[in-house]
Amino acid sequence: MKRLGRPKEVTDEQIVVAARRCFIERGAGVSAAAIARELGVSHTTLFNRFGSKEALMIAALGPPEKVPWVAALEAGPDDRPVREQLVEHGKVMSAYFQKLQAGLAVLQAAGITLGKVWRGRKGEPPPVQAFRALTAWLWRAQSQGRLAKCDVETLASTILGALHNRAFTACVCGVSTTPDELYVERFIELLWNGIGGGKP
Repeated sequence: MKRLGRPKEVTDEQIVVAARRCFIERGAGVSAAAIARELGVSHTTLFNRFGSKEALMIAALGPPEKVPWVAALEAGPDDRPVREQLVEHGKVMSAYFQKLQAGLAVLQAAGITLGKVWRGRKGEPPPVQAFRALTAWLWRAQSQGRLAKCDVETLASTILGALHNRAFTACVCGVSTTPDELYVERFIELLWNGIGGGKP
């Protein structure tokens, strides 16, 4: 009699990564069974971990509970020129918003509202985390005399809004005329004409 091998062990993170790839590449209609085949497990494994396809979609495509680049903002600014750091942070934020927008578009296509995505989450919503961290970073740079006097909350909103809007527009239109990193460099250069008065 042939003995069956042990079921393949997969982590929640591996499931989420595979599910995100499948949903982004094939759309909201991809089945849990198809995702399970990619992982080499049964589809019941996915439902046992996440409860439903909708919950799996939210885990794979929704915003993370903790914005990944907030910690880097909270640690700065460092001794490098502020403009250089703004470009560096801006590129990370831009990539984050591109990924976020792609996931939200699939959720929207599946009829999953942001209200469902936020339901049951604790702590600050990701947009609040991002705004708070960037505002504090800009305030510290300004208090060091490395940014011109301006309203840092308005400046933080401008930066976050511009980068998020670009990701949204690229997702809706399917194209962008300027590579993301070049866009960030040009955008910060444009802002710098107004905020750069002070030490580097």
